[in-house]
Amino acid sequence: MSAAALANDSEKTQGLRIIGSGLAAFLLVVAVFWPTAVEMASIWWRSETFAHGLVVLPISVWLLWGMRDDMVRQPLRPAPLALLALAIAGFVWLVGESASVAAVTHFALVAMVCSAVWFVWGHALTWTAIFPLAFLFFGVPFGEFLIPTLMNHTADFTVAALRVTGVPVFREGNSFVIPSGAWSVVEACSGIRYLIASIMVGVLFAWLNYRSLRRRLLFILAATAVPLVANWLRAYLIVMLGHLSGNKIATGVDHLIYGWLFFGVVIVALFWVGSFWREGDAPEADAPSSNEAVRGADAASLPKLLGCCVAMLMVLLVWRPLEAWLAATPGAAVYTLEAPHPAAGWVATAEAPVAGWQPTYVGDRARLVRTYRQGADTVTLFIAYYASQTPGHELVQWDNRFVTAEDKRWRYGGEQLDRFSNGYELLRTQLLGEPDRVDVWSWLWLGDSVTADPKRAKLALVADRFAHRPDDSAAVIVVARRGDGATDPRTLVERFVLAHQAEIERVLRATPRN
Repeated sequence: MSAAALANDSEKTQGLRIIGSGLAAFLLVVAVFWPTAVEMASIWWRSETFAHGLVVLPISVWLLWGMRDDMVRQPLRPAPLALLALAIAGFVWLVGESASVAAVTHFALVAMVCSAVWFVWGHALTWTAIFPLAFLFFGVPFGEFLIPTLMNHTADFTVAALRVTGVPVFREGNSFVIPSGAWSVVEACSGIRYLIASIMVGVLFAWLNYRSLRRRLLFILAATAVPLVANWLRAYLIVMLGHLSGNKIATGVDHLIYGWLFFGVVIVALFWVGSFWREGDAPEADAPSSNEAVRGADAASLPKLLGCCVAMLMVLLVWRPLEAWLAATPGAAVYTLEAPHPAAGWVATAEAPVAGWQPTYVGDRARLVRTYRQGADTVTLFIAYYASQTPGHELVQWDNRFVTAEDKRWRYGGEQLDRFSNGYELLRTQLLGEPDRVDVWSWLWLGDSVTADPKRAKLALVADRFAHRPDDSAAVIVVARRGDGATDPRTLVERFVLAHQAEIERVLRATPRN
């Protein structure tokens, strides 16, 4: 047999082993952490914001196939160091699962896939395929925390642009009124969908069309900045179209159509301009000799690859049983909340909540809603109690909100941290309704401390899990109507909290009942 034929057979063998070992690594991780993988896929399927995740894996496979000639020239030598990375990613998954932070578990899952592939492929081969593997991280549903900030910036720009063009504006939070009508910047106006999709496509475009790091970074920066500015302009133009047409256009379904058309034109223009700086393909490295290719194939025989899969499986199988044991935190069978006794000068009433508003909290073990009155002043106290926390039954989760997307009456008017004279740090949230305006002060009770920071509450949950102790906690919320009576809402709520702080603490500590 000729040397060329030997080299060709060696490359075929190498290619099959690369495909087989990489696929085995991927399937082992997904099989062991199947619930997390299904959770990610379900978010891709049902969420318009993260629908791009459906194409991430196919794109990565396509990229790997395109560099197959380079990959078969690399030695297939498993890298034991990658097992450490795999174990670290598994521990991060454990922390994320214990804290019920889906983004952490999703990032950890992708990191485990990359580490597992690195382990069976080795350093040289993994480095050759580093971009397609890193591209998998775009499949993580991540970025919703940016929505409030993006909404604020969109409202800031829209209001400023309206004023510059001579349109008088009265703004209250992310809502504003102009002579032709009222507008609000809602979650769909944040531009998060445009931003995430543009960054992903921009990174892919930069990798495929540029060779220098400088050009790649500049284009990625442009792919990040352009959709932000384009979304601001889109929001402004939608309002102006409605204003100039007497609200005959850009106020219904065509609102979305015009927005997408404008954004599409801007993004196409970005990539068209970027194509003028396209760089040619980098010179290919000389292919190794047939002997080198054979040595690369022989370096990872089939028994050795099977041994790697066994070692990998041993590392992967540790985490889910450990998480199940940590999740079995002790707790009471039944939980009841006693209403705090009113302090001197206050009266507990059977009145409806102030302005008829209540927060949306799900999965709580016990709940209290009670209105208190002092003379003409009224506040409502809400407590949502959580214990033995599991996904869907946790203090800090996305579904626990003051205003939902489906709420037609209330909308956010802004929020800021506040501190009372008792040392409590609270979150003050303004809610706008028609015709009511309410201010909401909220804090999280963690058993031995209070905080307004949900991240600290998540860390406390992780600490409780790892210590295998009860994770009882609660959201405490006090609401007062703005402009209702002579008393300033902040003064009224602070007076109520100072008078009832000890009583609320007593009630929370006495909540569990077996």
